[in-house]
Amino acid sequence: MTYREFLELLEELQLDLDSASEALDLEISDIEAWEEEEEIPKSAEKWIKKEKVEFATLNNTNEDENFEEEEDENLDDDDGDLDLTVEEDEEEK
Repeated sequence: MTYREFLELLEELQLDLDSASEALDLEISDIEAWEEEEEIPKSAEKWIKKEKVEFATLNNTNEDENFEEEEDENLDDDDGDLDLTVEEDEEEK
């Protein structure tokens, strides 16, 4: 895995170099130095792949399997007009 692929996976997983640095117990500058290498260390590749599997597992839960849609109640005002005015706080003036 290249450094660029590693960065793309970090972005996909909504992680940053700080997260990777902490998880891998490395300085950010050490991780950034991988850009000059053909491949990132195997330990980093193993970690990011594990994170990807965990991320996919979290996003594929069946929590809503038994979810029943509720009717949208009280979304419309009885008179059809919504009051969108905002009252200013006297202290802010």
